Amino acid sequence: MACGKKESPPPGQGPAAGAKPAAPAETGELNLLIFPDYIDEKIIKEFEAQTKAQVRLTRYDSTEEMESKLAYAGADSQYDVVIMASQILPRMVRRNLVRPLDHAQIPNLKNLESRFAGPGFDDGNKHGVPYQWGTVGIVYNKKKLPNLDPSWSVLLDPQKLAGTFVLLDEQRDMLGSVLKYKGYSSNTTNANEIREAGRVLKEVKKQPKCLGFKGGVGAMEDVRAGSVDMAVVWNGDAQKQIEQDKERLAFVIPKEGSVIWVDVMTIAAKAPHPELAHKFINHVLTPEGGAQLSMYTKYATPNAAAQGKLPDADRTNTLIYPTKEVADRLEHHRDLGEAAKVFDEVWTEVKSQ
Repeated sequence: MACGKKESPPPGQGPAAGAKPAAPAETGELNLLIFPDYIDEKIIKEFEAQTKAQVRLTRYDSTEEMESKLAYAGADSQYDVVIMASQILPRMVRRNLVRPLDHAQIPNLKNLESRFAGPGFDDGNKHGVPYQWGTVGIVYNKKKLPNLDPSWSVLLDPQKLAGTFVLLDEQRDMLGSVLKYKGYSSNTTNANEIREAGRVLKEVKKQPKCLGFKGGVGAMEDVRAGSVDMAVVWNGDAQKQIEQDKERLAFVIPKEGSVIWVDVMTIAAKAPHPELAHKFINHVLTPEGGAQLSMYTKYATPNAAAQGKLPDADRTNTLIYPTKEVADRLEHHRDLGEAAKVFDEVWTEVKSQ
């Protein structure tokens, strides 16, 4: 079976005619656009109890889908807080899809680690506040693949495919991983290198062992259920399942290296409830909120005040917080400027062919 999944609508295009989102309530409602399984219900319930507001979640599976939803909403946006990948934040700012943050309404910004207080993608956290960070690797069934080579080649080289697998349905993370496999920077702006990464994915799509592109939760579920032998996933999704099945599941960051991503909390430019949105961001940034979030997602927290409240098992877990040896092989996502268009073109070709 060839690899493939229905592609999300390209940014700027919306769903079918007549599917315009319903207008949100005037008051007392916070609308959150977020990846699946990416926030603890306890955090939401605590916020609702404190503010007397109701939180409504809309989930998306890929960055392309999120951008499409937000752009389609336009002036009638139904979204308040949007959790997104940091590397696309500059583009969202250029498209006027997110608003500047009022730091006076977010006093808990002081809890961020210094390295996240003014990251290169958004100096001074003008438009985004770090939410979680993590990396990308391969989760696999170690009973089926007991001697897996810790290399991207086990699912990117047609001559070395170790078993059945699914690929990660996220443009920068998947293409970035292929670029690391080929010995390039995951942030390359060289069009030839980006297109070479695309050719690798198009070739592996043709292989019978490649069973699709999926979001991290879906890919992880396929491995857990035994539908595939391995998958490209985010480390937190892997950790949550490994805790339930240590005898069968394992995760590795390939020896060629991988990427580090940071997801951020933003406020939609036309957010109907911007004051509530600021309160929500501030709530997540409490020491207790930050710790609860990371204990649930199993991703690393950028919240320095939260780290002391984490259990030792999480704080010392090298799958969540990589060792220096592994970290030296990882590369942070950066804004690509005009080269982002090449990534978009190549990804569209990969998904459509």
